[in-house]
Amino acid sequence: MKNRNSLIWLIVILMMIGTSCKDNEDVYNGEYTYYLTIQSEVMLHLTDDDDAASGMNNEDTADRLSRTIYFMKQAVSKNETMQGDEREREAALLTTCDSLYRNYAETNPENKGHVVCYVKLIRCKRNNGTVTDAVTMKYYQFWKEINEGEGNNPSSNDALAKPDSLKAVDLGLSVLWANCNMGAKLPRDYGAHIAWGDPTGRLWSGQGINWKNDAYTWNTTNYGGNNPPDDIGGSDLDVVAFNWSDGWRMPSYSEAKELCEQCEWKLQTYGDIKWFEVIGPNGNSIIMPLAGVYGDDLSAVPRFHRGPLGTNEMGSYWTSTSCPTPSTVEERGYGVNEGVITAWSFRFFPNSENDSARQYFIDYLRAYHMSIRPVHNK
Repeated sequence: MKNRNSLIWLIVILMMIGTSCKDNEDVYNGEYTYYLTIQSEVMLHLTDDDDAASGMNNEDTADRLSRTIYFMKQAVSKNETMQGDEREREAALLTTCDSLYRNYAETNPENKGHVVCYVKLIRCKRNNGTVTDAVTMKYYQFWKEINEGEGNNPSSNDALAKPDSLKAVDLGLSVLWANCNMGAKLPRDYGAHIAWGDPTGRLWSGQGINWKNDAYTWNTTNYGGNNPPDDIGGSDLDVVAFNWSDGWRMPSYSEAKELCEQCEWKLQTYGDIKWFEVIGPNGNSIIMPLAGVYGDDLSAVPRFHRGPLGTNEMGSYWTSTSCPTPSTVEERGYGVNEGVITAWSFRFFPNSENDSARQYFIDYLRAYHMSIRPVHNK
């Protein structure tokens, strides 16, 4: 098997070299550029070591995963410097990435474990430094064996595709609101609990986020990284846009504020199950389930698996808007330090005095797992 793997890598490397040395009579017009987006639950070592290929036959699965993605990044980097026909260059890049992925798949059968890393190959245009017309060319999923102490996201089994019952409801607000949560089949279903800035909806362990001096530190490119955009709505980091497309996205802070402040919230009960009917200014309504939240457990691995907490007692929903530190005039969530940026969520509880809702906005660590209610522009 090792000799076979070595032969495969030799073919891949020769193919990359051959592509870079092809006849350059065709002039590269520079219309497109390519890049990778990576979401991983395991620590990747994407070194620039010239001997990176030497570790590919190592028995450590995480190391093989790192090397595979390292060579994918190298292929993308080489593509940027090549000249020639655009279509041929793109085909060569896809062939290389597919070959790398197939080799990983052959040496790591899928039935050995669960998916821990997601890689997208993106094609886009750049106009004066601005990225436009981004298109996902290929989507790769990597897995590894489950080690003792590791868990699996209970939301990972939730289908994140658009449900058949999906409707865009006009509440008389600035945007249309979905009639159900992300991952739900019906309006009263809880749906999935998803971290902020995870387009796959499956990241779970919080690898790279650590508790130090009574506050969190950040050392991961997941969940938007150290410097996430001010708003991820409709971007590559938006789980709704990634899975639903067709103009669906996460709601912004201001859009969620509008839902809370301009609508009537009425508590409804069926048996022991509670939810809120949210009635818009025009009389139309949607249902908002009390799905709770997955919090953290500093003594556990994975860290962010505790819960769901507050099911049937509270709703906790992400917005697409990040919240810079230090604290703002709004209420703060868990402590953060070293410039860790949080994201805004909105919460609601049954009011003990009547059937209305108690609501507030709070920023939380982006690795927390909450509900998401998609929106669509009118």
